[in-house]
Amino acid sequence: MSAFEQTLREVLASGNRARFQASGDSMYPTIRSGDTVEIEPCDPASLRPGDIVLAATVRGLTLHRIVRISSARIVIQGDNALVSDAPVAMENILGRTVEEEPIKNGWRRRSEKVIIIRFAAAIVRRLRARFLALFVV
Repeated sequence: MSAFEQTLREVLASGNRARFQASGDSMYPTIRSGDTVEIEPCDPASLRPGDIVLAATVRGLTLHRIVRISSARIVIQGDNALVSDAPVAMENILGRTVEEEPIKNGWRRRSEKVIIIRFAAAIVRRLRARFLALFVV
């Protein structure tokens, strides 16, 4: 476990929120590489499909959207990914994103229009990829 992950776990376990800079484009366009993300501790029972969570996975810390929830496992997937990740145990969910984005002098809530547009763009990208896959020989 990296020093960053250990520190992040301690901050969230103490009931505090944590901010860090996202890296990678698996959540594009909702979260872009370099965006600041704020994570809050959460009760796994409060999680719902569509929430973006930080999970400890085999490949390391992963910030993805919940696709399905079963009694003991959660299936997550990046908005920019065509397939979901391997199911994650509830105890490996470290926290949930706070739906805010930076502005010049502080923080503000994301507008519903921005959320809908970004989600629609991700769906269109997936459909386009699947459609093109039908014609690739």
